[in-house]
Amino acid sequence: MVYHSTRRQPRALLLGVLLAGAALMTIPAVASAQGKVYTAEELTTKPKMQSSARTAQLVQRSYPDKLKSAGVDGTVQVQFVIGSDGKVVPSSIEIIAATVPALGAAAKEVAAKLEFEPGKVDGSPVSTRVLLPITYKAR
Repeated sequence: MVYHSTRRQPRALLLGVLLAGAALMTIPAVASAQGKVYTAEELTTKPKMQSSARTAQLVQRSYPDKLKSAGVDGTVQVQFVIGSDGKVVPSSIEIIAATVPALGAAAKEVAAKLEFEPGKVDGSPVSTRVLLPITYKAR
C-alpha cells in the first residue's frame, strides 16, 4: 500500500510508505541482553503500525528540502527492532539500502518516531526485528 499526501499543490508532494503486512519483513532472530528478538515466522500476531497517517506526515516532514524541490525520488530499506512495548529500539535502527544517502538519514529519523502494536507469541507481546521500505516521491 502506498500512502500519498492529500494536499493539492502545483507540484504536489507524493510520499509513499510501504506499510502492507508483507512490507514489514522480518530478519532472522537474534539473541539480545533483554531477551529474544523474534522473526515473523515465530509470531502468532505480526506487528502493526499504529497510525499510517502519522507515519506519512513524519515521512513528509523528513523529506530534505533540496531533494524535494529538485524532484529527487528514492527508496530506503530501514531495519529495526520493535520492542514488546511497540516502540522502536533506537539503537537497533540501521539503513540497509538507500537510493539517495540523504534520504537514508531522513528515514532513520522517521523510524525512531514510529509506534506499533507489537508482535505477539501466544498472546504475549515480544520484540521483533523488521525491515521497512520507505519511499519518497516528489511530483
